[in-house]
Amino acid sequence: MLRQIPFAIAATGLLAACSSPSSSLMMPTARSSQALSIVKGTTDSPASSALHRQRFLYIADIDGQPGLGQIHVYSAAMKPSEQIRLISIGTGRPFGLWVDANNILYVANESNLDPASVTEFKPGASSPFFTITNFIGQPGSVAVDASRNVYVNESRQDHGYVEVFAPGSNRAMRTIDTGIGGYAFDPGSMAFDPKGNLIVAESAKLALHLVGVAPGSSQAVPLNLNVTNITGPGMGVDKAGNIYVASQGGTISVFPPGATEPSRTISPVPGYGLTWVTPQGAVYQASGEGSVAEVAPGSSSPTFTLNCLCSAQGVAVSH
Repeated sequence: MLRQIPFAIAATGLLAACSSPSSSLMMPTARSSQALSIVKGTTDSPASSALHRQRFLYIADIDGQPGLGQIHVYSAAMKPSEQIRLISIGTGRPFGLWVDANNILYVANESNLDPASVTEFKPGASSPFFTITNFIGQPGSVAVDASRNVYVNESRQDHGYVEVFAPGSNRAMRTIDTGIGGYAFDPGSMAFDPKGNLIVAESAKLALHLVGVAPGSSQAVPLNLNVTNITGPGMGVDKAGNIYVASQGGTISVFPPGATEPSRTISPVPGYGLTWVTPQGAVYQASGEGSVAEVAPGSSSPTFTLNCLCSAQGVAVSH
């Protein structure tokens, strides 16, 4: 266990306007997905323009195609629970998701039938316009800062690294050693605070670890949060700076800014998958199986659960 060092965290939101993310790669079970129709979209059609004015929930499903997977797209309201479309090109073996301020979707894909990649999709598109493939490890989650730099949390020989790519580049401009490793390692969620500090969640030795990285730095500093009894790599942050930490035990612990102990918990919420937190504090939690739980801001229990024929790993919500 690494020595915990205090790290200043300011008020934050994982994304501007509407949303924020997080991940887990250890699932209790896997489910088969039935065939679903793919709605192909373009970025310049009238239908696509209408899509841009809506908010969407994206779910990373590793079971959709054997060795490939797919992304399910629903309304972010989650009601009614009818799938809008399906993305199955450039999805690899998808785990972590991110949506940036321009509603571009980023998908972190582990290698299987396709090489490891991070694929980027314009709003409404059914195939990527750019793909990153030059990694030192296996991508588990992805995050994008205000300058559109792409951060990829990777696993290499049971150890965590974050590589940073400039927009449109396939070569990392720097590599950050998270300092976290050990058996049962899974790269977890990432988020930014308003000062640009990167927060990284990692799961190793059946425990959660959180580190912070200052803007432009390659040094990861352990955060001083009591997560001793928390397992799983799901994490998110709201605009007030509250940190939401998901546990495979079925709870989400909420840590106020500067606090080392949670002020409240949310349950029951299966937390084998990644977490997405909106700036307002709404939580979307992937179960790692066939559901995504929605928690309203300030609520202590799920307000809605979306069930799908999928193995839900990562989630993200558009603006």
